[in-house]
Amino acid sequence: MVAGYRELIRSFAKGEKSADQFEQEYLQKFKHDENQILSPEFDILDSLFADVDEYVADPELREDAGGLDADRLRSRAQAVFRKLYSDSTD
Repeated sequence: MVAGYRELIRSFAKGEKSADQFEQEYLQKFKHDENQILSPEFDILDSLFADVDEYVADPELREDAGGLDADRLRSRAQAVFRKLYSDSTD
């Protein structure tokens, strides 16, 4: 299951995708992933889903409603990448 998320998370964590691109692609992938099974890895991906859902691109809306900015979302994606793919040299 987690293999299908590796490149998406990696590219955002490395700064190759914008937060807006990542938000759209991650939400789409996670919501339509038919291979999800309850597991520790699922819990990690689900926590990232919640983080992506908290992302607010507009600074004024974020100030009023709260939420994560692009830098905080990227930081959380980097932490998830390390947890899921710690054996990776990427």
